[in-house]
Amino acid sequence: MVWFQCEDCGDTLKKPKVQAHTYRCSASRFTCVDCSVTFDSYSVHGHTSCVTEHEKYALGATKPGGVAGKSLGQAQNPTGCVDEGIVGAQFLATRPPWHCSCCNVTATSKENLLTHAEGRKHKSKARARLSASDCDTSKKQ
Repeated sequence: MVWFQCEDCGDTLKKPKVQAHTYRCSASRFTCVDCSVTFDSYSVHGHTSCVTEHEKYALGATKPGGVAGKSLGQAQNPTGCVDEGIVGAQFLATRPPWHCSCCNVTATSKENLLTHAEGRKHKSKARARLSASDCDTSKKQ
């Protein structure tokens, strides 16, 4: 079943309810929830099929770089970091769940975690933790 969101009032409704909704609301545009395509009140009736949930979610795991696309024996970089160019990369998870142990932040994807790591607050906390750990190792020696 295709679902739409009314761009004027924000209601989410099934396709059979769109016609009646145009009479109640000044609805001029509807966006398909699955494929994110915006239709006017006349062309929305022609949108009968869309991306299925299987195509949208499950097949993402089999795309190159997805969870199923990685082999189990694939070697990680030696430090276990996500990216060597990021300040405090050793605090970032290398696989789901995407978590930053320095800031206690959980992200929904690797890209979001890397975006977090590029931020000012993460860099500040990571530098502080790294300098604190350097002070601790120098005191022990």
